Amino acid sequence: MTVWMGRARTGKSTRILETIRDLGDKSEQILLVPEHASHAAEVDLCRVCGDAASRHAEVLSFRRLCDRVLALTGGASETALDAGGKLLTLQRCMTELSPALTVYRRPSRKPAFLQKLLDLFDELRAFEVTPELLNEKAAEMSGQTADKLRDLSMIYAAYESRLRGRGHDRRDRMSRLCDNLEKSEYMKGKDVFLDGFTYFNAQERRVLLITLKQAHSVTVALLGEPDSREEMFAAALRTLWQLRRLAEEAGKPVTIERMTADASRASGALAHLERYCFRGGAE
Repeated sequence: MTVWMGRARTGKSTRILETIRDLGDKSEQILLVPEHASHAAEVDLCRVCGDAASRHAEVLSFRRLCDRVLALTGGASETALDAGGKLLTLQRCMTELSPALTVYRRPSRKPAFLQKLLDLFDELRAFEVTPELLNEKAAEMSGQTADKLRDLSMIYAAYESRLRGRGHDRRDRMSRLCDNLEKSEYMKGKDVFLDGFTYFNAQERRVLLITLKQAHSVTVALLGEPDSREEMFAAALRTLWQLRRLAEEAGKPVTIERMTADASRASGALAHLERYCFRGGAE
């Protein structure tokens, strides 16, 4: 794994695109970016690599990566429930579990309340917090907090079970991607580049771990400085620490390269803030 780390306008994204261009048909490359940045990244890739870029490189988000993987492993026809389906499924789970619940024995049936629970379950799933773990934590506590966690663990487990019931898998894309990426070998032998991410949740880190084991190389661009103590780069440093752990788990070496630019040539409002507010005044 290679990590290119630098402040804004140090050429991280440009270097990734130029590296993909230089690799050309010698390998297959994947540029993994956040969903909102995928269109701009595709435009930039074509601009730098030319009309033939699609022969060896593609821009993907985690969602689009899931679509590719499921098309190979089967399950692409399985569709996740829409918002209404999720609400109805959760409501049915809570109705069936009502006699066994304590805090949520008589829960509100308002969509807003159910949506908050769905949002909570989505967040728990993203960080790979299982119903079993919630139940274990409930056993370590007492009072209403323990009752609430125990109820949530039962509702969460019942909801997840229904998403996988009757031979169907209607879980979210990331859950299915994590379960199918390794056997698909979609990343095998490819050069993978990641750009535009501030952090990775547990599911995304699981995808990265599999990618590290299968890909020819993995390069990550991070906004920040590897030895900085500035608070604004704290998230990037946590991400860097997580990447180191993933590489260690995958048995891969890590190279961290600090990218710099001549700040005196930068212009605009962001450059002014960079020069006078975050570096202690003019140099």
